[in-house]
This record gives sequence, structure tokens and C-alpha cells, in this order.
Amino acid sequence: MAQITKLKEADRGHVRALELFIMKEYLEAMLNRKWEELSQDFIDQLGATSDGAFELYLDSGLSYVAKEKGQIVGFVFAQMVEHMSNIPKMVWIEGIGVHPSHQRKGIGYQLLKKACEEGKKAGAQAVQSAILPENAKSMMLHKKLGFFLDARKLSFLDLDNLK
Repeated sequence: MAQITKLKEADRGHVRALELFIMKEYLEAMLNRKWEELSQDFIDQLGATSDGAFELYLDSGLSYVAKEKGQIVGFVFAQMVEHMSNIPKMVWIEGIGVHPSHQRKGIGYQLLKKACEEGKKAGAQAVQSAILPENAKSMMLHKKLGFFLDARKLSFLDLDNLK
């Protein structure tokens, strides 16, 4: 079983590499472009390990890494949010990932459960996470922990594109 520990500053480089590795296949399919065609500026802004975002999740106290034999093999980035969806305190799961060679071992379950348990101890009444419909593995993981999945879609507006 993997060792789950709080995210630390010393984890930054390894978690960044893992997050980008996991995102690569997904983004290539979604954007219909090769990773090598993406600008470095675009890549630098991706994920919870990007500059600025990492500090937020580090300070949240609800973000964790999974280690096996001293190597980081998974992560969950979470934070407490207030007054979202009419709930006073809620944990928001920004992202969860496990290296493909370590999947199907319960590591994602351990990570997500840890963030949920610690959020509850900190006063959260609920946990929310956005899952893409084609991510069947993530949907199964969330259901295993008792999440209710509905058909809502998350909408996003980059305010530079406000019409």
C-alpha cells in the first residue's frame, strides 16, 4: 500500500513532472495537437503545479502525494472553499492523478479518501469534483467513495473573451 503524505515544497518538481505526464495524453486528444506543438507558455500555465497554483494547494493543507519506495506515484490537489453551491464549507478537488504503472492498486482511492477525511475534520460538509464524461476510471473511483454523479457540465469563461 502506498504511503500518503501531505504535499511539501520538496515534492514540487516530481509532482510537476507526474502531472504533466498524466495530462499529456489527455490534452493531445482534447486539443487534437501533439504535445510538442504546444507553446511552452501554455504548458507552463497547466495544472495545479503551475507557478502560483502550487503554493495555493501547498498552503491548503488538503493536498497529498502517494509514495511507493520513496517515489511519488500519485497526487491529489484539494482546497477548502466557502459558500459554493449553497454549502458553507466544501472541499474542492482540483485534480487527482496516479502514474499509469501504479493504477488499479487503490492509490487514487487512498488519495481521494484522505482529502475527504481531512476536509471533514476541518469542517467541510461536502466535497465537489469535476469529472469529464469520458473519464470512466475517475467516475468509478468517485462512485466507490460515495460521490453522487449527475449530468451537469461545468462551464468556463476566460474573461479576456467576455463579449
